[in-house]
Amino acid sequence: MANWSGKYKHIKSENLDDYMKEVGIDFATRTAAKAWSPNVEYKIEGDTYHIITSGLKEHKITFKLGAEQEEKAMDGRTVKSTYTLEGNTLTQIEKDGKGETKIVREFNGDELTVTITRGNIVAKRHYKKE
Repeated sequence: MANWSGKYKHIKSENLDDYMKEVGIDFATRTAAKAWSPNVEYKIEGDTYHIITSGLKEHKITFKLGAEQEEKAMDGRTVKSTYTLEGNTLTQIEKDGKGETKIVREFNGDELTVTITRGNIVAKRHYKKE
């Protein structure tokens, strides 16, 4: 696996509003999120992984691969997530009381594509390594 630890700057988003509507995020929060251009940092310390999102607000997730854990999503929902890693792809299955979201983070050189799928809705966020 390539070293994908580091900081990534948000470049653009696709279809994010439809995803946020699907999970029940209110209009004001959706509007702020669409205007926000977050930076994300990925760290690996032994078998512990960290995702730190900053910008409008800071959001930290710490996890171990394969272990389901309860966490707060960026939008404040309480979810249960399980993370797996295959090659340069980090996959998160996020479950809340209303459904399941699959978040696939693909690291390709200095580019990161995050694909978020919920039902028939697919959103993407694109990042560039700093």
